[in-house]
Amino acid sequence: MRAIVVVVAAILALAFDSSFGSIFTLRSIGSITPEAMPCLIVFIALFAPEKMALLIALLLGAIVDLSPGNGELVGGAHVIGPHALGLVVTTLLVLKVRNVVFRRRVFTIALLAVAAVIATGATEALVLIIRGAMPWNPPVSGGGIADFGKLLGTSIYTGILAVPLGGCFLATIGVWRFHSPTGRRATWR
Repeated sequence: MRAIVVVVAAILALAFDSSFGSIFTLRSIGSITPEAMPCLIVFIALFAPEKMALLIALLLGAIVDLSPGNGELVGGAHVIGPHALGLVVTTLLVLKVRNVVFRRRVFTIALLAVAAVIATGATEALVLIIRGAMPWNPPVSGGGIADFGKLLGTSIYTGILAVPLGGCFLATIGVWRFHSPTGRRATWR
């Protein structure tokens, strides 16, 4: 796998998520915004070797945690972990199901992107709840049905965004230079 392609795609996805994606925010439905990073993680997890996919997910998650608007505390410090662990859990989910799905289908990428946003959101919530349970940290505020609805809306909207992004990713799959599987049971779908 070419590292420069991953770096360029990660920069574009992070730029979309942190600034350009706000153009597509649906304010009338609770300010839901699509995310490009889960689409990239799903694509990489579908085709990259397992260890490489997990490492990329961890690094990209840490970068997302350090980006503006994500993981900021009251004093301006950042919490590294919620997105990093969430994207690793997402990658593990995709790695478990990638042998039974049709990898080269846009619908697969879109459906797994929906599941990726939900898995990442659930892992983020768990990390923040555990962090809030510590006696030296302030308790977690917010949450509830409104945030759950926003998570579901974001996941569906990300799945819609994954259709054109997945098409672009699949059209450029030769540039990524993923290793083709070997062996009798390895098949590309």
